[in-house]
Amino acid sequence: MMRFFIRFSTLLLAVVLFSSCGQKSADLQQSAVSPDKTLYENGMKFFEKSYFIKARLSFQTLINTYPDSEYTPAAFLAIADSYYKEGGTENWLQAEAQYKDFIIFYPNHEMADDAQLKIAAINVKLMKPSDRDPTYARKAEVEFKKFLENYPDSELAPTAEEFLRDVQENRAASIHDVANFYLGRKNFMASESRYKEVISNYPDFSRADQALFNLGLSLESMGRIEEASVYYSRVASEYPFSALSGEARDKLILLEKDVPPVNEAAAARNQANRREDSFSIFDPLRSVWSTFAGGEDPYEVARRRAEERKNQQANPVPPSSAQPTPGAAIPSASNSAGLKPDGTRP
Repeated sequence: MMRFFIRFSTLLLAVVLFSSCGQKSADLQQSAVSPDKTLYENGMKFFEKSYFIKARLSFQTLINTYPDSEYTPAAFLAIADSYYKEGGTENWLQAEAQYKDFIIFYPNHEMADDAQLKIAAINVKLMKPSDRDPTYARKAEVEFKKFLENYPDSELAPTAEEFLRDVQENRAASIHDVANFYLGRKNFMASESRYKEVISNYPDFSRADQALFNLGLSLESMGRIEEASVYYSRVASEYPFSALSGEARDKLILLEKDVPPVNEAAAARNQANRREDSFSIFDPLRSVWSTFAGGEDPYEVARRRAEERKNQQANPVPPSSAQPTPGAAIPSASNSAGLKPDGTRP
């Protein structure tokens, strides 16, 4: 009897211990954090503290070790964002390459439009004043066009259009200044080609009236009167508000050409393109680099304006009390914090 009792007690104790161990094992499994998530979270902690090298190491380890993880796209984007936020020419170029790779690997990702806009923003940051090297202005123009072509329905598209207009203003000003240089040196063939480039590629240039008038001067100086009169006529009819309108009319009269009536539709459109009273991230009185030296960032401008549009749509303001949108007070560079694990917006 005693022997039976001892065996029964031993068996009961074993059952209890086994059940306890099993429960603890299940609890541990439930509480354990997946290693890919740990790498991503550690990377974001380093990112937020601006420990960018450590952050990139965590993100890259995640990508290499767990290429199929749900966190991999966000880690890929976070590496680019770390270079973007760290700043400086070398880091921005690294960020640009990483964003381009992100778009190649994840072309349908929800954040692909963000990546493309940041590529354009990087080239804006690297732009020079219109009388300096136009390399990055050209690239910025290409990247904004690519954004609008590939993501026309993005909430960032309206601001991208504004930025494209500003970049094109910078590009046109650069070519126009070269044309003026050649005109001053009486190299009329060279000035002709530059003025035509401005008029053809940048019809909304704020000084298009000057380009048209000076093109007329270049052609007239080469004895090409019929061609010159075409451009004088455009100034007279399409830019009646211009200080050059009267001179263009006088030129036509002197050349014994008809003075055309005002083209009201074209004049209204061209009047709207005048820049004196409009806000631009490329204030012509300031160099582009100094515009962004104070912490202004084109991507953050686009993101903030997108949020403003959302708020206005959700809470429309009565027309009588509507206030104009103030100029951009632009925060610093962005990052990928606050995204869901797969890198999408919350």
